[in-house]
Amino acid sequence: MTKPLDVLVIESHPGAAAEAWRALEAAGHHVFRCYDDDSNGFPCLGVIDPAECPLARRTDVALLVRLRVAPRPSALEQGATCAIRAGVPLVEAGPEPLDPFEPWLAARVDDNVVATCEAASDTAIGELRREILRLVAPILFSAGIVTSQALCRIEPEATRLHVQFDLPAAVTTAVKQALAVRVLDAVRGAGRTYGPVHVSVHDARGAGPHPSRDTSQSVPSA
Repeated sequence: MTKPLDVLVIESHPGAAAEAWRALEAAGHHVFRCYDDDSNGFPCLGVIDPAECPLARRTDVALLVRLRVAPRPSALEQGATCAIRAGVPLVEAGPEPLDPFEPWLAARVDDNVVATCEAASDTAIGELRREILRLVAPILFSAGIVTSQALCRIEPEATRLHVQFDLPAAVTTAVKQALAVRVLDAVRGAGRTYGPVHVSVHDARGAGPHPSRDTSQSVPSA
């Protein structure tokens, strides 16, 4: 099974996402929503208590379930707008005609909501990894390392993002610090709120990999 995701589930009408909710939980994912059971669309949990907003934590993907064709969002779909603004991948299960969210969807569910959410999250992380490697390529080249030799792993951890480099050759502290700066540049440019970003570099010095001085910084919201 893929690493458990934090999924914000949004539904056009009460109960519309019940089946998807059960499927995601059965697959081991953590599911959240914007409203209490008896809400009519206002206030959302974030208005009542900002700390309770699902987007205040690290959210991997948002799932919108729409019951019928509608050219305008329903009162309960405001969370989809918030997810788009936060840069969280938005997946939709629902009819395509006249869909107001279509231009901003990361994916549309065919028949497997769990697989679609997992794929959308993987795609977003993959895009971030490619941008990080693009930005760090000149730094690695200056240290005698081509990008294809560097392994970059990205691990969402609770409310933070951990980016780890495994390098085939020893590098200086200055290079490690420069890599951390470029990672933060890539995360800021992604237009998404990730919270604190932790960057570590393991190189091939001595008998085995040695961690760099770890760099932890908070990336501001987009």
